[in-house]
Formats: sequence, structure tokens, C-alpha cells
Amino acid sequence: MAKPQATAKRDPEPRRDQVLRVAEALFARAGYRGVGLREIAAHVGIRAPSLFKHFRSKQALYNAVLLNIFARLNDVAARLEGEGSFVLRLERFIGGYIDLVANDPHVVPLLFRELIERFEAMEPATRRVALEIYRRIDVFLEAGQRAGDFRQVDRFRFQMALTGAILYHGLAARPYQAALFDRVGPPDRAAWKRTVLDLARGALLRLPANER
Repeated sequence: MAKPQATAKRDPEPRRDQVLRVAEALFARAGYRGVGLREIAAHVGIRAPSLFKHFRSKQALYNAVLLNIFARLNDVAARLEGEGSFVLRLERFIGGYIDLVANDPHVVPLLFRELIERFEAMEPATRRVALEIYRRIDVFLEAGQRAGDFRQVDRFRFQMALTGAILYHGLAARPYQAALFDRVGPPDRAAWKRTVLDLARGALLRLPANER
């Protein structure tokens, strides 16, 4: 009689990835100063000294969390360099950015804390990675302007406005919904994308001659 085949065991989540996932949630909730290594280790289910097998310090762990987010955002920014018109690529980028924010609720509070608290925990190498994403977007906008598809707007201020529209919605939509309509539900992602894209089009696209 043939023996039943053993079911392959699913590999557990790698410890380093587990630490990153837990740290992202805790840093998003309480900020860099509000979280200690003991708390992170306790949530992972290990002793604090074990964290040093993966990260040399709390600051190194924090920067690894930020780099993880920036890597995903950089993947979204790559949509600006694909095929299609400037408007189509902008639409793909905005859609991907909103999906990233909507799928990971920790992204927005982490980025807002970093912008507002300014405690300089972000290392220079991490900051350079973040700035490269903004430069990548700027190259796209400049190319659209040179091609005549985009108006000659201030590209830096446009990026700030676009980022603010996406991130602030991700931060404030639920509290506003609760205050204004006495209910809280999942965000209407399609409406969110349409609204941000309409704002971007209104700022960037040239009007036809008969509408100027």
C-alpha cells in the first residue's frame, strides 16, 4: 500500500521581513521616538537582542522601513517611463500611487510623521533614495512640457500639490467621512483616482484653442 505523500510545509515568514512588518506598523502608530526595540521585539515574539542579528540599531531598522516604502513608490514611478501618451502614463502613476497608499495604511502616517516631526532619524542615503523618486517624476513632467503636452507649471509645486492630494486623502478621508456623514466605510478608490487625476489634468493640460 502506497504511503500518502507528505504535504509540503509552507515556509514561515522570514524573521527579517517579520521585523520590518511589525516595525512599520508600530512606527506608523507612535513615531520613531514613541517605539522602543523591546516593544518591537515583543510584538515579533523574540528578545530585543535578537533584533541586532538583522539591524544594527533602531535607526537602521527605521530607515529599512522607509526604504521598503520608497522601493514600492519607485516601482510606481516607473509607470511614468512606459509606453503611451503623457496623460496615460500620468494616469497609471496616479492610480498606482493611490493603490499603494490604500493597500498599506501605514504608508501615509509614516510619511507625514517624517515630514512634520523632522527629528533627522532618516539617514542621508535614505533621503537620497527619496529624492531620486521626486527627480524621476520631475524628468517626466519636464519631458511633457518640452513636448507641448503639459503647461509650463512650476513642477516642484505641482509635485507637492499632487503628493498632498493623495496623502492627505489617505490620512483624513475616514475622519472627515465620520464627521460629515456619521459613517465610516472603505474609501471609494475609483472616485479617489478620478478626483486626483482631474486635479492633475486641470493643472497640467493645455486647453484647446477655442476654450482658452
